[in-house]
Amino acid sequence: MAEVILMGKDLVKQYVRGKREVINALNHVDCEFERGKLYMIMGPSGSGKSTLLNVLSGLDKPTEGKVIFEDEDISQWDEERLAEFRRKNVGFVFQSWELIPTMTALENVEAPLYPLKMKSREIRSQAISLIKQVGLYERMDHFPTELSGGEQQRIAIARALISKPKVIFADEPTGNLDEDAGQSILRLLKSVTRRGTTVIVATHNTGLRSFADVIYKMQNGRLSG
Repeated sequence: MAEVILMGKDLVKQYVRGKREVINALNHVDCEFERGKLYMIMGPSGSGKSTLLNVLSGLDKPTEGKVIFEDEDISQWDEERLAEFRRKNVGFVFQSWELIPTMTALENVEAPLYPLKMKSREIRSQAISLIKQVGLYERMDHFPTELSGGEQQRIAIARALISKPKVIFADEPTGNLDEDAGQSILRLLKSVTRRGTTVIVATHNTGLRSFADVIYKMQNGRLSG
């Protein structure tokens, strides 16, 4: 029987615009995510996809509702506890890649492990192994500006994987890529699920649907299956 690792229960997220206008970015959203599957949250820009990812990952708190991760309600945790939760359990892949320009590809992949009490050679070994997995071993000493968009995104995925997260959140991961590079990125993310990692992708690109195990649709802050 499939194991549910993450759930959102009756999630509401409100923002105040101006003095009085209340924006319902999330409008009573229920969702669940099983271990080792790739989920797509599809919808147009402004539909609430990024807000949902931020709330589910602990980057933001819901106005109402609960986020349940492995049977614990994380929605009421303080920022210190949430930061520890994200460091241990969550990986992020962003549309803009967010690589550090003054670091090589290898150093970018290593960076998330340096707060940990690990030996430098162990960190380097893990990073090189991941860079080989994403097919960029020959490019690991290059800086981000020396890599193509698709190569930068693959390095970003390797960086997201190095802490061995249980869930990866990918927000429009192919938005800045051509079709071939985008397909390559989704194949890479899909391969991660075979090791039991759950991948949650927010995208408006309907051409990527075939990679999903489960598709949610988002419109005006509401989620449907």
